[in-house]
Amino acid sequence: MGDDLLLVGWLDAVIYAMATRRMVFGAFDVRFTSAGVEGRGWGEPVDVARHEPVVEVKAATFAELCVRQLPDGEWVAQCVVDV
Repeated sequence: MGDDLLLVGWLDAVIYAMATRRMVFGAFDVRFTSAGVEGRGWGEPVDVARHEPVVEVKAATFAELCVRQLPDGEWVAQCVVDV
């Protein structure tokens, strides 16, 4: 499976965790491994007064999907999300 498909799967797992745990996440550590993708997220329960949520992400899409390593070694990962 390509890195781009792994990204969509991982993002959908994060979106599921946000919905079922009623959390918002502010930081992530994501790594591609020979077995797939693994990541860790840091967050907190949603506080409507503090976080002022306006829209909820429903899913990662394949629109503008791209995962690539830049010449300097940095990684870029992007896709459009459905709200």
